[in-house]
Amino acid sequence: MRTPTGLFRAFCLLSLICAANLSAAPTINGVANAASNIAFNSPVAPGGIFVIYGTGLGPANLVIAQTPFHDTTLSGTSIAVTVGSTTVNALMYYTSATQVAALLPSNTPLPTTTGATFTVTYNGQSSTPVGHGIAQGNLGIFTIDSSGQGPGIVTFADYSLVSASKSANCGGPYTTCGSANPGDTLILWGTGLGPVSGDDAAGAGLGQNMPNVPLTLWLGGVKANILYQGRSGCCIGEDQIVFTVPDNVPKGCAVPLVVQIGTSTNTVSNTVIMPVAAGSRNCSSSNPAFSAVDIQQGVLAGPVSFGTVDLNHFFNDNGTGFQDSAAFQFGKFLGYKPGSQPFFASYIDDPPLGTCIVSGNFNNGYLPFTDVATLDGGASITIKGPNGTTTVQGGDEKQVTFSAAGTFLVPGAYTVTGTGGKDVGTFTANITIPPSPTLLTPTPSPSLSITRANGLPVTWNANGSNGHVDIFLSSALDNTLKTGSMANCRVAANAGSFTIPPYVLLALPAGNLTQFEISAGAFSAAVAVPFTASGINLGILHAFIDGTNFGGFALR
Repeated sequence: MRTPTGLFRAFCLLSLICAANLSAAPTINGVANAASNIAFNSPVAPGGIFVIYGTGLGPANLVIAQTPFHDTTLSGTSIAVTVGSTTVNALMYYTSATQVAALLPSNTPLPTTTGATFTVTYNGQSSTPVGHGIAQGNLGIFTIDSSGQGPGIVTFADYSLVSASKSANCGGPYTTCGSANPGDTLILWGTGLGPVSGDDAAGAGLGQNMPNVPLTLWLGGVKANILYQGRSGCCIGEDQIVFTVPDNVPKGCAVPLVVQIGTSTNTVSNTVIMPVAAGSRNCSSSNPAFSAVDIQQGVLAGPVSFGTVDLNHFFNDNGTGFQDSAAFQFGKFLGYKPGSQPFFASYIDDPPLGTCIVSGNFNNGYLPFTDVATLDGGASITIKGPNGTTTVQGGDEKQVTFSAAGTFLVPGAYTVTGTGGKDVGTFTANITIPPSPTLLTPTPSPSLSITRANGLPVTWNANGSNGHVDIFLSSALDNTLKTGSMANCRVAANAGSFTIPPYVLLALPAGNLTQFEISAGAFSAAVAVPFTASGINLGILHAFIDGTNFGGFALR
């Protein structure tokens, strides 16, 4: 497959670079695949592009190689990778004080009993070697915002981008041509599929098919037919997977896409999202509040004014029970991150029912806007429900607890009213909080052990709910509970059962710093309904309801 040289490097590899103390020796804080940006469960593959984060790694200002991946030094920076008694020098792409990127040569040997070490040298000073895994193949998928999360870089045959909506200038590289449809042949872009024969710097292996890599592409939980998997025809270190969108794939603006190498290993890519529609190039939101208005077209047209109201039934801080709180905010999006507007609906939508998405480093998403102006929508809201009426003072998304015992927000119908303010008029919204599911399996137990490669069957009693349930499974790397991954699966409540697929669990780190939850809505709203008011384009009322939660089990 071929495409204009360097077409996607601007999307995929560059990020803001901060100055560092140039007098200090380099310090490595982490190594990651350049596309996925996941530092754990993410061995680097020979022939793949990687990044190193730290301090003192290079010059204060970003320097990009005029000819990427041809030289082993760039502005005084070099990277040595040692496996056993063999040391190879990485081929440089860019360097800066806090981040460097390079290609691991295809002739790098694979570790046997010990791992590899990475050492950065800048202006004659070398960092302490840092260990990181190397694997035959471990694909990272490039994303629009370079974070490794959110919309992936997937193109049509003419190299136009798959996006939430179709632009007027659709056609050719860099343009946005709307959502995928079943039967479409698409190109997924990544790095880390595996080594090629010959000299990477000389362009060896460009356009080389790698049919022997045991690759599976899951789109919305459905296995896609792969037509080509191998190095791109244009760009050193960049891989392409050409696949056909399955007929039975779920539809929505945020359909999860993930690539797995093998069946029982943890070489699972980052999870990205892709819009899929049927008979149209404009995706339909899975979140009913967003589907009530065409938020994507509104964003493309200019600034969007919004209002959000959240009703929260959360675990309290000491874990002994629940508390009820509310938050509300009114504002206007003033600007958007470069290139994000055609993908806005994908960023904010929920994944379709029956699918799972894995968020790296407990980061549940990326905000595509650059600035928000606060609008005056009033200082209070009134909530009327089965247990009476209460008024909450707040605004600007402040969480205000109105029932410390968590006894107000019970299943039933609620009416929320706002008196409005100088920028936003009065509004009324109705929402029904569904019953929480009763977990049947797995049974909470300190001896519970889950083998990731086997998947995890989950069963529950929906208690009459006709909405959906959220199943969460998270795993942390250390006791700070700040680094790790979280899987979120959304399933129709009346299904009563769901098996979390092995490729989802394998994307989580093994260990005992784990947490499981099934609820009628937590980070993904149990219920979301729109409301209207003068002064805003979009109003959304959410209900977030925590459910059964336990942790400390083994994830193997």
